[in-house]
Amino acid sequence: MKTFGRLLLLATMMVPLAKAQDTPVVAGIGPTIEAGAGYEFVYTTVPSQNPIPMNGLLLSGNADFSRRFGVAAELGYARNFDAFNTNHTADLFTYMAGPAFYPVRMRKMNVYTHVLFGGARETGVNLATDGELLRGYVNKFAWAAGGGLQYRITRSLSLRVGADYLHTSFFNPEVKVVGQSGIRPSASLIYTFGGHKR
Repeated sequence: MKTFGRLLLLATMMVPLAKAQDTPVVAGIGPTIEAGAGYEFVYTTVPSQNPIPMNGLLLSGNADFSRRFGVAAELGYARNFDAFNTNHTADLFTYMAGPAFYPVRMRKMNVYTHVLFGGARETGVNLATDGELLRGYVNKFAWAAGGGLQYRITRSLSLRVGADYLHTSFFNPEVKVVGQSGIRPSASLIYTFGGHKR
């Protein structure tokens, strides 16, 4: 009986040690990384001309450091094959990054806003005051501000739709580089690495 009592006492003392060993190890916490590709429609106002529509590809990536804040980066390329009926192409390549904010985040859906800074290279045409066709390109500072909605389809895939106000630069009929503005709606398929979103 003494032996049984000693074994029972020993077992009682070992239970807390066993529980302590079963405690899960806390893993490091890092940002949620996403990457996506999709379609963009750029409708930009060439100086002294009618707006020109362009269609193209938008590549995006973001790292979210909390439920509300992250950083975003985008590369976009859009093109018009017959700018102003001149049989010449016009295209716009944008490369920008900046902070992102999530005012609404739910299990299946989130709303985002961002402000992006970087550059834009626009190649195309304009018409001089005497009607002469001007061709060239401008590569200058650019920025965009906008937002949108992201809806989760599966654990790793989401659909993102959004729109930006886009500010770039191009030359006017006097061949002076001036600012121009436009809108850029887009739709992308987004992959979340690790399949988890905060």
